[in-house]
Amino acid sequence: MSPLSGTARQDTAPHPTALVEARTRVLGSAVDAGCWVRQEARLEDSTLAPGVFVGFRSEIVAADLGAGAMVASLARIGAAGGARVTVGAGAWIAARAVVAPGVKVGAGAVVAAGAQVFEDVPADTIVVGRPARFLRRRTAADDGLPDIAPVLALVRRRGLRQVALPESWQVGLGGLLDAEFDGGRDVRIGAGLIALGRPDGPSPLGGIRLGSGVRIGARAVLEGGGGISVGARTVLGSDLQVLSSGHDLDRRSLPWQPGPVSIGTDARIGAGVTVIGPCAIGDRARVADGAIVVADVPAGATTSGVLTLSDPRSSR
Repeated sequence: MSPLSGTARQDTAPHPTALVEARTRVLGSAVDAGCWVRQEARLEDSTLAPGVFVGFRSEIVAADLGAGAMVASLARIGAAGGARVTVGAGAWIAARAVVAPGVKVGAGAVVAAGAQVFEDVPADTIVVGRPARFLRRRTAADDGLPDIAPVLALVRRRGLRQVALPESWQVGLGGLLDAEFDGGRDVRIGAGLIALGRPDGPSPLGGIRLGSGVRIGARAVLEGGGGISVGARTVLGSDLQVLSSGHDLDRRSLPWQPGPVSIGTDARIGAGVTVIGPCAIGDRARVADGAIVVADVPAGATTSGVLTLSDPRSSR
Protein backbone atom coordinates (compact mmCIF):
# COMPACT_ATOMS: atom_id res chain seq x y z
CA MET A 1 0.00 0.00 0.00
CA SER A 2 1.29 3.45 -0.89
CA PRO A 3 1.96 5.73 2.12
CA LEU A 4 -0.16 8.35 0.35
CA SER A 5 -3.23 6.24 -0.24
CA GLY A 6 -5.56 3.92 1.59
CA THR A 7 -6.62 3.81 5.21
CA ALA A 8 -6.67 1.13 7.84
CA ARG A 9 -10.35 1.76 8.37
CA GLN A 10 -12.68 4.23 6.69
CA ASP A 11 -16.47 4.39 6.55
CA THR A 12 -16.79 7.88 5.06
CA ALA A 13 -15.17 9.20 1.90
CA PRO A 14 -13.09 12.38 2.19
CA HIS A 15 -13.41 15.19 -0.33
CA PRO A 16 -11.58 14.29 -3.56
CA THR A 17 -9.02 17.05 -3.01
CA ALA A 18 -8.22 15.95 0.56
CA LEU A 19 -5.29 13.67 1.35
CA VAL A 20 -5.92 11.00 3.99
CA GLU A 21 -2.76 8.93 4.29
CA ALA A 22 -2.40 5.22 4.91
CA ARG A 23 -3.02 3.60 8.29
CA THR A 24 -5.53 6.17 9.49
CA ARG A 25 -9.00 5.60 10.95
CA VAL A 26 -11.83 7.78 9.66
CA LEU A 27 -15.13 6.81 11.25
CA GLY A 28 -18.34 8.81 10.87
CA SER A 29 -16.38 11.94 10.00
CA ALA A 30 -16.46 14.53 7.22
CA VAL A 31 -13.13 15.59 5.69
CA ASP A 32 -13.59 18.67 3.49
CA ALA A 33 -11.62 20.07 0.55
CA GLY A 34 -7.87 20.48 0.81
CA CYS A 35 -7.49 18.77 4.19
CA TRP A 36 -4.43 16.68 5.01
CA VAL A 37 -4.58 13.84 7.56
CA ARG A 38 -1.27 12.14 8.25
CA GLN A 39 -0.53 8.49 8.99
CA GLU A 40 -2.00 6.71 12.01
CA ALA A 41 -4.29 9.61 12.92
CA ARG A 42 -7.79 8.81 14.14
CA LEU A 43 -10.96 10.76 13.31
CA GLU A 44 -14.26 9.74 14.83
CA ASP A 45 -17.61 11.57 14.77
CA SER A 46 -15.81 14.76 13.70
CA THR A 47 -15.85 17.37 10.93
CA LEU A 48 -12.87 19.02 9.27
CA ALA A 49 -13.59 22.27 7.40
CA PRO A 50 -11.54 23.08 4.28
CA GLY A 51 -7.77 23.22 4.64
CA VAL A 52 -7.43 21.52 8.04
CA PHE A 53 -4.15 19.75 8.86
CA VAL A 54 -3.96 16.76 11.25
CA GLY A 55 -0.54 15.40 12.25
CA PHE A 56 0.75 11.89 12.85
CA ARG A 57 -0.99 9.75 15.49
CA SER A 58 -3.35 12.52 16.55
CA GLU A 59 -6.82 11.62 17.80
CA ILE A 60 -9.86 13.80 17.08
CA VAL A 61 -13.15 12.54 18.50
CA ALA A 62 -16.52 14.36 18.63
CA ALA A 63 -14.98 17.60 17.41
CA ASP A 64 -15.59 20.24 14.77
CA LEU A 65 -12.50 21.96 13.34
CA GLY A 66 -12.78 25.27 11.48
CA ALA A 67 -11.14 26.21 8.20
CA GLY A 68 -7.35 26.25 8.28
CA ALA A 69 -7.10 24.81 11.80
CA MET A 70 -3.86 22.95 12.38
CA VAL A 71 -3.30 19.99 14.72
CA ALA A 72 0.25 18.77 15.34
CA SER A 73 1.35 15.18 15.85
CA LEU A 74 0.18 13.20 18.90
CA ALA A 75 -2.42 15.79 19.92
CA ARG A 76 -5.70 14.54 21.42
CA ILE A 77 -8.96 16.43 20.97
CA GLY A 78 -12.25 15.30 22.55
CA ALA A 79 -13.36 11.85 23.67
CA ALA A 80 -16.00 9.30 22.81
CA GLY A 81 -19.25 10.05 24.61
CA GLY A 82 -18.07 13.51 25.66
CA ALA A 83 -19.51 16.91 24.78
CA ARG A 84 -18.38 18.20 21.40
CA VAL A 85 -15.21 20.22 21.01
CA THR A 86 -15.03 23.16 18.63
CA VAL A 87 -11.78 24.53 17.25
CA GLY A 88 -12.01 27.86 15.46
CA ALA A 89 -10.63 28.82 12.05
CA GLY A 90 -6.86 29.16 11.92
CA ALA A 91 -6.31 27.86 15.47
CA TRP A 92 -3.12 25.91 16.23
CA ILE A 93 -3.18 22.83 18.50
CA ALA A 94 0.48 22.01 19.08
CA ALA A 95 2.31 18.73 19.57
CA ARG A 96 0.98 16.36 22.24
CA ALA A 97 -1.58 18.91 23.46
CA VAL A 98 -4.83 17.61 24.99
CA VAL A 99 -8.18 19.36 24.56
CA ALA A 100 -10.89 17.98 26.86
CA PRO A 101 -14.50 17.29 25.79
CA GLY A 102 -16.78 20.31 25.61
CA VAL A 103 -13.98 22.88 25.24
CA LYS A 104 -14.25 25.70 22.70
CA VAL A 105 -10.97 26.90 21.20
CA GLY A 106 -11.48 30.26 19.51
CA ALA A 107 -10.37 31.31 16.05
CA GLY A 108 -6.67 32.06 15.83
CA ALA A 109 -5.97 30.67 19.32
CA VAL A 110 -2.80 28.71 20.09
CA VAL A 111 -2.64 25.71 22.44
CA ALA A 112 1.02 25.13 23.28
CA ALA A 113 2.91 21.87 23.02
CA GLY A 114 1.92 19.48 25.79
CA ALA A 115 -0.77 21.79 27.18
CA GLN A 116 -3.84 20.20 28.77
CA VAL A 117 -6.93 22.31 28.15
CA PHE A 118 -10.03 21.93 30.34
CA GLU A 119 -11.60 25.38 29.86
CA ASP A 120 -12.55 27.46 26.82
CA VAL A 121 -9.75 29.33 25.05
CA PRO A 122 -10.79 32.75 23.67
CA ALA A 123 -9.93 33.74 20.11
CA ASP A 124 -6.36 34.92 19.52
CA THR A 125 -5.19 33.71 22.93
CA ILE A 126 -2.09 31.61 23.67
CA VAL A 127 -2.35 29.07 26.49
CA VAL A 128 0.39 26.86 27.95
CA GLY A 129 0.92 24.34 30.74
CA ARG A 130 -0.69 21.42 32.57
CA PRO A 131 -3.43 22.48 33.16
CA ALA A 132 -3.40 25.15 30.48
CA ARG A 133 -3.32 28.78 31.57
CA PHE A 134 -3.27 32.13 29.83
CA LEU A 135 0.11 33.25 28.47
CA ARG A 136 -0.73 36.27 26.35
CA ARG A 137 -2.97 37.67 23.68
CA ARG A 138 -1.86 36.95 20.17
CA THR A 139 -1.33 39.98 17.96
CA ALA A 140 -0.66 38.73 14.46
CA ALA A 141 -0.37 40.30 11.03
CA ASP A 142 -3.56 39.47 9.16
CA ASP A 143 -2.12 37.67 6.12
CA GLY A 144 -4.88 35.07 5.83
CA LEU A 145 -5.55 31.63 7.25
CA PRO A 146 -2.88 28.91 7.27
CA ASP A 147 -2.58 27.42 3.79
CA ILE A 148 -1.24 23.88 3.52
CA ALA A 149 -1.95 23.63 -0.21
CA PRO A 150 1.63 24.36 -1.44
CA VAL A 151 3.24 21.74 0.82
CA LEU A 152 0.47 19.26 0.06
CA ALA A 153 1.08 19.76 -3.66
CA LEU A 154 4.83 19.17 -3.15
CA VAL A 155 4.19 15.93 -1.25
CA ARG A 156 1.81 14.68 -3.91
CA ARG A 157 4.24 15.58 -6.68
CA ARG A 158 7.31 13.92 -5.19
CA GLY A 159 5.52 11.26 -3.14
CA LEU A 160 6.63 9.60 0.08
CA ARG A 161 9.26 6.90 0.10
CA GLN A 162 10.68 4.12 2.21
CA VAL A 163 14.41 4.89 2.22
CA ALA A 164 17.34 2.52 2.37
CA LEU A 165 19.06 2.82 5.76
CA PRO A 166 22.81 3.13 6.32
CA GLU A 167 24.77 -0.08 6.65
CA SER A 168 24.57 -1.74 10.10
CA TRP A 169 21.40 0.14 11.13
CA GLN A 170 18.39 -1.85 12.30
CA VAL A 171 14.84 -0.46 12.42
CA GLY A 172 11.74 -2.40 13.49
CA LEU A 173 8.77 -2.98 11.23
CA GLY A 174 5.97 -0.52 10.49
CA GLY A 175 5.89 3.25 10.38
CA LEU A 176 7.21 5.55 7.68
CA LEU A 177 10.80 6.27 6.67
CA ASP A 178 10.73 9.37 4.47
CA ALA A 179 13.93 11.03 5.63
CA GLU A 180 17.53 11.49 4.56
CA PHE A 181 19.50 9.47 7.16
CA ASP A 182 23.22 9.44 7.84
CA GLY A 183 25.61 8.96 10.75
CA GLY A 184 27.57 6.24 12.49
CA ARG A 185 27.27 2.50 12.87
CA ASP A 186 25.26 0.10 15.02
CA VAL A 187 22.10 2.22 15.32
CA ARG A 188 19.02 0.42 16.68
CA ILE A 189 15.47 1.80 16.42
CA GLY A 190 12.27 0.11 17.59
CA ALA A 191 9.17 -0.70 15.55
CA GLY A 192 6.76 1.91 14.27
CA LEU A 193 9.23 4.71 13.54
CA ILE A 194 7.81 7.72 11.68
CA ALA A 195 10.67 9.76 10.25
CA LEU A 196 10.54 12.79 7.94
CA GLY A 197 13.14 15.23 6.68
CA ARG A 198 14.89 15.70 3.38
CA PRO A 199 17.09 18.51 2.10
CA ASP A 200 14.72 18.80 -0.89
CA GLY A 201 11.85 19.66 1.49
CA PRO A 202 10.87 23.07 2.84
CA SER A 203 14.38 23.60 4.28
CA PRO A 204 17.83 22.51 3.03
CA LEU A 205 18.59 21.66 6.67
CA GLY A 206 16.22 18.69 6.44
CA GLY A 207 17.57 15.30 7.46
CA ILE A 208 18.34 13.05 10.45
CA ARG A 209 21.89 12.27 11.63
CA LEU A 210 22.39 9.58 14.30
CA GLY A 211 25.76 8.84 15.84
CA SER A 212 27.21 5.37 16.40
CA GLY A 213 25.47 3.27 19.01
CA VAL A 214 22.31 5.41 19.21
CA ARG A 215 19.25 3.57 20.55
CA ILE A 216 15.66 4.75 19.99
CA GLY A 217 12.59 3.02 21.41
CA ALA A 218 9.43 1.97 19.60
CA ARG A 219 6.88 4.34 18.03
CA ALA A 220 9.17 7.34 17.78
CA VAL A 221 8.21 10.34 15.64
CA LEU A 222 11.19 12.22 14.19
CA GLU A 223 10.11 15.22 12.13
CA GLY A 224 13.44 16.29 10.72
CA GLY A 225 12.41 18.97 8.23
CA GLY A 226 14.61 21.48 10.06
CA GLY A 227 17.39 18.99 10.88
CA ILE A 228 17.88 16.52 13.76
CA SER A 229 21.27 15.45 15.06
CA VAL A 230 21.86 12.88 17.84
CA GLY A 231 25.30 12.13 19.25
CA ALA A 232 26.93 8.75 19.76
CA ARG A 233 25.65 6.32 22.39
CA THR A 234 22.61 8.44 23.24
CA VAL A 235 19.48 6.51 24.26
CA LEU A 236 16.01 7.84 23.48
CA GLY A 237 12.92 6.21 24.99
CA SER A 238 9.75 4.86 23.40
CA ASP A 239 6.99 7.15 22.12
CA LEU A 240 9.54 9.92 21.68
CA GLN A 241 8.68 12.96 19.56
CA VAL A 242 11.32 15.29 18.07
CA LEU A 243 10.16 18.22 15.93
CA SER A 244 12.75 20.38 14.22
CA SER A 245 10.34 23.09 13.14
CA GLY A 246 7.73 25.53 14.37
CA HIS A 247 5.41 28.29 13.20
CA ASP A 248 5.63 32.07 13.20
CA LEU A 249 2.87 33.15 15.59
CA ASP A 250 3.25 36.78 14.53
CA ARG A 251 1.51 36.02 11.26
CA ARG A 252 -2.03 34.70 11.12
CA SER A 253 -1.03 32.32 8.32
CA LEU A 254 1.33 30.47 10.74
CA PRO A 255 4.12 29.97 8.18
CA TRP A 256 6.43 27.01 8.79
CA GLN A 257 9.96 27.77 9.95
CA PRO A 258 12.93 25.46 10.66
CA GLY A 259 14.05 24.80 14.23
CA PRO A 260 17.06 22.46 14.29
CA VAL A 261 17.41 20.02 17.20
CA SER A 262 20.79 18.85 18.47
CA ILE A 263 21.16 16.13 21.12
CA GLY A 264 24.67 15.43 22.38
CA THR A 265 26.58 12.25 23.12
CA ASP A 266 25.75 9.83 25.95
CA ALA A 267 22.46 11.61 26.71
CA ARG A 268 19.41 9.79 28.10
CA ILE A 269 15.97 10.91 26.91
CA GLY A 270 13.00 9.25 28.62
CA ALA A 271 9.82 7.70 27.27
CA GLY A 272 7.04 9.94 25.98
CA VAL A 273 9.32 13.00 25.72
CA THR A 274 8.62 15.78 23.22
CA VAL A 275 11.56 17.89 22.00
CA ILE A 276 10.81 20.95 19.90
CA GLY A 277 13.46 23.06 18.21
CA PRO A 278 15.35 25.16 17.90
CA CYS A 279 17.14 23.71 20.93
CA ALA A 280 20.24 21.83 21.98
CA ILE A 281 20.42 19.08 24.61
CA GLY A 282 23.99 18.74 25.83
CA ASP A 283 26.26 15.74 26.26
CA ARG A 284 25.29 13.40 29.13
CA ALA A 285 22.06 15.32 29.80
CA ARG A 286 19.09 13.47 31.31
CA VAL A 287 15.46 14.21 30.38
CA ALA A 288 12.72 12.55 32.45
CA ASP A 289 9.77 10.60 31.04
CA GLY A 290 6.98 12.76 29.62
CA ALA A 291 8.94 16.01 29.56
CA ILE A 292 8.27 18.80 27.04
CA VAL A 293 11.58 20.35 26.00
CA VAL A 294 11.47 23.67 24.12
CA ALA A 295 14.72 25.25 25.30
CA ASP A 296 18.37 24.27 25.68
CA VAL A 297 19.39 21.69 28.29
CA PRO A 298 23.02 22.12 29.43
CA ALA A 299 25.54 19.29 29.29
CA GLY A 300 25.23 16.99 32.29
CA ALA A 301 21.95 18.54 33.47
CA THR A 302 18.83 16.62 34.51
CA THR A 303 15.37 17.99 33.75
CA SER A 304 11.74 16.90 34.00
CA GLY A 305 10.79 19.46 31.35
CA VAL A 306 11.76 22.85 29.97
CA LEU A 307 8.60 24.88 29.39
CA THR A 308 9.33 28.55 29.96
CA LEU A 309 6.11 30.60 29.96
CA SER A 310 7.80 33.64 28.48
CA ASP A 311 9.42 31.61 25.72
CA PRO A 312 7.42 31.77 22.44
CA ARG A 313 8.85 28.40 21.46
CA SER A 314 6.56 26.79 24.04
CA SER A 315 3.66 27.31 21.65
CA ARG A 316 4.99 25.07 18.91
